[in-house]
Amino acid sequence: MIKLIAFDLDNTLLNTKKEVTPATFEALDRAAKMGIEIVPATGRFWSAVPECVRSMKFIHYAITLNGAEIFNVRNSKVLAKFEIPLERALTIARVLDDLPVIYDCIAGGRSFIKKEFHERVAEFSLGEWQLKMLRDLRTPVDDLYALLRNKNIDVQKMQFFTLDTRLRENLLKSLPFVFPKNLFTTSVPNNVEINDINANKGNALRFLARHVGIGEDETLAFGDGLNDIHMLRAAGIGVAMENAEDSVKAAADYVTASCDDDGVAEGIKRFCFSQPQ
Repeated sequence: MIKLIAFDLDNTLLNTKKEVTPATFEALDRAAKMGIEIVPATGRFWSAVPECVRSMKFIHYAITLNGAEIFNVRNSKVLAKFEIPLERALTIARVLDDLPVIYDCIAGGRSFIKKEFHERVAEFSLGEWQLKMLRDLRTPVDDLYALLRNKNIDVQKMQFFTLDTRLRENLLKSLPFVFPKNLFTTSVPNNVEINDINANKGNALRFLARHVGIGEDETLAFGDGLNDIHMLRAAGIGVAMENAEDSVKAAADYVTASCDDDGVAEGIKRFCFSQPQ
């Protein structure tokens, strides 16, 4: 019996227009009224989650930054965090500085980016939706190294962007050997997301299930990107979207419809509404 539903946002819960459709909201609302925990599991920080999701009154917990932070959204209490130590983050930044990419660092729930990168985000964006996110949700700074050192806090997530598909694939393969204590994943075709090795959506889902007294086999998870694979494997039932990458589908127990065809709603109906009450 499913007692917790976790879902990625972009191209999973949200369609390609970045909307939650009425059918999907109705399925989530009905599940919540059955007592099922509804949990966003995203690579974004919480304030960057669309208002259409943050305003859902039935959401009690959130997994953010690919599992680097798990918290109670009702009281903003952080339940667990898995961050990149500051000095290691700065070493990664120095490597990225020598590559034809732009990158940002998320620390303390805010995303910081060099001013020179912020001025070039249009060169690295997939479209207007991503361009707006890169411009609006990143804080440009003169000296990223100095800012992080002055704050003296660990980094929750780093992320770089490139439209060079071959470079992206090569870096996804090579960087884990250079930084074995970090996890390298993707959520969209032009990015690579960097977390501490312990920060993944699967570990976060297991932690949250234990926290609320739910068995791992009582969880249902939806995703489409490489950063969702750990979560789909950790869940009692892992569901990949039809629009997911092949490796994500291979990690799932079931493949539902695409994000533009209410795939999350279909999966919830299949695995929750037919279960014994």
